[in-house]
Amino acid sequence: MSAPRELVIGANGYIGVNLVAALLAEGRTPLAGRRKRANTLVLRRTGAPMAVVDLDETDTLVAALPGVGTVYHCAAPYPRTSLDPEGEVRRGLARLERTLDALARGGARRLVYLSSTATVAPRPDGAPADEGSTWPEAPGLGAYHDLKWALERRVLAEDRFEVTVAKAGGCIGPHDLRVGTTAILVATGRGLDPPHPDGTVNLVDVRDVALGLARLGAHPAPPRAVILNAWNLDLHAFLEALAERYGVARPSPPLSAEAARSLGGQRRGGAG
Repeated sequence: MSAPRELVIGANGYIGVNLVAALLAEGRTPLAGRRKRANTLVLRRTGAPMAVVDLDETDTLVAALPGVGTVYHCAAPYPRTSLDPEGEVRRGLARLERTLDALARGGARRLVYLSSTATVAPRPDGAPADEGSTWPEAPGLGAYHDLKWALERRVLAEDRFEVTVAKAGGCIGPHDLRVGTTAILVATGRGLDPPHPDGTVNLVDVRDVALGLARLGAHPAPPRAVILNAWNLDLHAFLEALAERYGVARPSPPLSAEAARSLGGQRRGGAG
């Protein structure tokens, strides 16, 4: 009897397409779920079979589930800025609830859910945070952090199938077609001097994250939560090294926390 199939939701996305490649490299042939009008150029090159899976039309998800045992959810919302943080959380949770209901209806056995290290809280004693370092309530650091925290908490409360959560750091690597996390790196490499806050950043190769997700899916008894990251870097020092590497002007000094918040508020206002 063949092993249950694996489904990747958001397979045409940055981490999703790297996950599909990782699964194929391990001799597994996942079903690549993609949105109706998504760019599938890179995904098609993997050779993985595809199916339309649109989380705004959950019947498409149910239709893709027969024979599937493990589902990788790589399609959670990613709000970069928002004038309505509470609305982002409300809409994100409603969409997730419909997705979880569809997975239960379709008979999924295991969900590997891609979350973010934005949900990891610093430890009061200053020691390195781990999987047990969680915010007791929404961190209040913006729409992105609050949404990721709310979605992760709901996923971990699910009891209709097995759940494991992967908290990924800032991913860099191939196929970042929309230039998300790497935007500040691209801008620095081109000498554009992007404004940036004073602080640290944790970066990880997207291919390592993809492999970690694939291994969680195959693990006989995966943990409830895993942090997938690499190392902490001083952001300004890292951008300075990048500027030197590409022979461009050194970046301007980092912004203070107050200046960064003010700039973010101006940009959100302008986006309205």
